[in-house]
Amino acid sequence: MLQSKPKILAISGGISSTSYNKKILQTLKVNYTKDCEILIYDQIANFPFFTSGISDEETPEIVKDFLKEVEKADGILICSPEYVFSIPGVLKNAIEWAVSSVVFTDKPVALITAASVGEKAHESLLLVLKTIGAKLSEKTNLLITGVKGKVSVVGEIIDEPTGIAVHNLMNFFLNSLRK
Repeated sequence: MLQSKPKILAISGGISSTSYNKKILQTLKVNYTKDCEILIYDQIANFPFFTSGISDEETPEIVKDFLKEVEKADGILICSPEYVFSIPGVLKNAIEWAVSSVVFTDKPVALITAASVGEKAHESLLLVLKTIGAKLSEKTNLLITGVKGKVSVVGEIIDEPTGIAVHNLMNFFLNSLRK
């Protein structure tokens, strides 16, 4: 019996057209097309600001669609830069919309933080994801510091140790989704 390919929802914390994080996700989508289906979700910049206490009926359709995509996915792959030593606001806002749901609870999540430094954003993202119940592993999170020297402007990983680390992360993540 053939097993279907895992479905991964990929989210970039960098939303500009020149975002290294967005380009890394696009490269992974191409490189792992035989192993999984990667849907790059690129609508988080269009979300309204999160408001606590909002009812399901009041939740904007774009947010409801996002939460459905998270729920349908076998796993989530987040690739994010660091802005002012923290999580990009659009990514934090998207995650906040999921707080009152259980869509991230026990959902396997892989995290790549690709930035100039990135340590604070990486730590913050891991804490936020743990808080919403995401299933995390040390083997599925990676901090890429000095991204501009390790990833080309088209998203190709040009630093061999970084390429190996990303490959190991993806292989572990995919194997965990097949179990």
